[in-house]
Amino acid sequence: MYSFEKISNAIACKISLILELDKEREEILAYGAFNLIHTVWSIFLIVLFGVLFNVLLYALIISFTAAFLRKYSGGAHATSPNRCAIIGIIIFDGFAIIVDKFIISANTIGLLIYAGLIFVFTHYIIYKYCPVDSPSKPIKNEETKQRLRKSSIRIIHVLAGMIIILFILYSNFKNIILLKSLICILIGLIWQTLTLTFPGHLIIKILDAFLRNMTALLKGGEV
Repeated sequence: MYSFEKISNAIACKISLILELDKEREEILAYGAFNLIHTVWSIFLIVLFGVLFNVLLYALIISFTAAFLRKYSGGAHATSPNRCAIIGIIIFDGFAIIVDKFIISANTIGLLIYAGLIFVFTHYIIYKYCPVDSPSKPIKNEETKQRLRKSSIRIIHVLAGMIIILFILYSNFKNIILLKSLICILIGLIWQTLTLTFPGHLIIKILDAFLRNMTALLKGGEV
């Protein structure tokens, strides 16, 4: 059993004893505690490496964009919480470094076309695949699926509004931070959308297997 699960189960057990909750409610508490601990740990690692590589702002923009959409759309999963967190570092901080080091300017027309194509692709994938559930917690209710799909579309529209605002500001002030922030939102959006598809699942599977093999090779254990 992973350490996150042990901690969340211990917390749920103590709260259940105090409040005299039944087993079902204890399991709900444990699940909530697990998600909270894992989220805090993942954010901490992204922030840590963002600070180390001086790309904190861009790493947070990419990760939060992906996280907001993932809350409703679901997506590919790693096979352990720690591997999931490490993959987050690789993807979000990795893209942030690329944006910080290699984006110095952009053609406004090309940027508009790029953003438009991403939003068309994202809408198509959301309508076709959303929500992508986990094997352990499949979503069977059709009304729930429709609700999650509609919520995902609303998130995309909110992000589109943010991108339009950033685009207008960048067009007027030519501030590179505005441009990089805009691109980071697009990257977070396209990455999370990709995790709903077979190529995205394959990328996560490859990274997950690589980390698992590296851990077994170096420590003889499991991340």
